[in-house]
Amino acid sequence: MRRILATVWLGVWLALGGGPAAAQTVTVERLQVKSAQLKPPAADTPVLQRWTAIAPATRTRVELPRRRGGHWLRLTVDRDVAASEQRVVVMQGARAYGMVGYFPPGSERLLLLGYTREDGPMMLRRGWALPLPEGWKRGDAAYVLTKGRVPSVLNVGFLTRAELAQQRETDRRYAIAAYGAMLLMTLVVAGLWLSLREAVYLHYCGYLISVSIYTLMMSGWMKVPLSWGGLAVQYNAAPWVAATMATMFQLAFTVRFLDLPKLLPRVATLLRVIVCANLAWLAMLFIAFDHLYQTWYLGGNALFLLAIPVVIYAAIAAWRRGAEYAGYYLLGWTPLILFAGMIAAKTFGIGNTDWAERGLLLAIVLESGILMMALTQRAAARHRRALKVRPAPP
Repeated sequence: MRRILATVWLGVWLALGGGPAAAQTVTVERLQVKSAQLKPPAADTPVLQRWTAIAPATRTRVELPRRRGGHWLRLTVDRDVAASEQRVVVMQGARAYGMVGYFPPGSERLLLLGYTREDGPMMLRRGWALPLPEGWKRGDAAYVLTKGRVPSVLNVGFLTRAELAQQRETDRRYAIAAYGAMLLMTLVVAGLWLSLREAVYLHYCGYLISVSIYTLMMSGWMKVPLSWGGLAVQYNAAPWVAATMATMFQLAFTVRFLDLPKLLPRVATLLRVIVCANLAWLAMLFIAFDHLYQTWYLGGNALFLLAIPVVIYAAIAAWRRGAEYAGYYLLGWTPLILFAGMIAAKTFGIGNTDWAERGLLLAIVLESGILMMALTQRAAARHRRALKVRPAPP
């Protein structure tokens, strides 16, 4: 009798919603919208593709092709989401950049969403968090307008606001530790250059400064004033200028550090040509900014990808020919170049790794530490040689 009563009470409790909320499943549809518009598509708009999560509580995997006009996505759920649950819809992916247009469920009010400075380091975040201030009823649809410059894969699902805040705090601490280490090493290298006045230290200091500025801009913690040219300069031009300067200083440092003019003169000449090509491409950005700023980064990434095999070959060949610090160079630069190459390749639609940005920050710190050891040993060796040739006091 007790078991029967317990079963009845349990059934009533679950029917009244007393149990834990069932996991919602998100369905995403890519719509056929021919013309640009700033309002949600009609309910009878043809559907090109449809994706649904393979199981409740799992994210929906959405594969979007390249499309010049972007993609209209319609999102629906199979169960109601109450506003009291404080959930957000996350759309994350390796190539989820920029901003999206978002119409909340059942609303025709357009929201432009993109990670802001207060959201934490944007360089470590790929995607968007769609708010649900009024919850989400099963019969309502949410609409998202995304860019389609490159093919992309998005994972769509739910997080609570507390879970999202915890993720952002973890990213923030990780980025602060990485930037702090880079700042310390920049100061040490600057001190070595002031003491020794060798171009190799100046080039490496320039590289550290440029890559620090780039990562800070991509993280949203450093921005150029809007008065310098508006959002196009702030979000498109400035970070890529810093990245190109980092590449130029890196290649110039490579030529000096590996003693390539002596060991591999042809490779040294080729790297200098690539530096000049980067400088010329950078000048084109300033000359024809209005025409190039949206696609200029493709040329910069192509030059960087071209330099990768040359740099790796130069380091291996210099090491085999007896370059004193080539082993340090290979150990420090190889992981960094691979991560940076993965990020550059994504702009051409190659690769879909969503951990490359986090790996890049770690690789920058490790590379800086390893090459700092090599540079300090180089400075110490020069000091010992200077003491040997110094005449003995009478």
